[in-house]
Amino acid sequence: MEKLQAQDIASRGAISGSFSSNDTFVHIYSPDPNQNLDMVITRKEKTLPRMIPGLASILGRELATDVSGVAIVENQR
Repeated sequence: MEKLQAQDIASRGAISGSFSSNDTFVHIYSPDPNQNLDMVITRKEKTLPRMIPGLASILGRELATDVSGVAIVENQR
């Protein structure tokens, strides 16, 4: 579910042009002089619920998911 949400956030941002300050952009070369392509990478991290008491202290950290979503942003020059 977290991966799907991260992908949805990236896709919506690419369409609407609304991005988070945590998003990463990678420029993609386009031979078309009128097209400017960027890839946006959105990361989503979520701490998992504590289901086993004391597990976090044994591991020395909380359990969490860290997933990313990717989309292409087509900017017109």
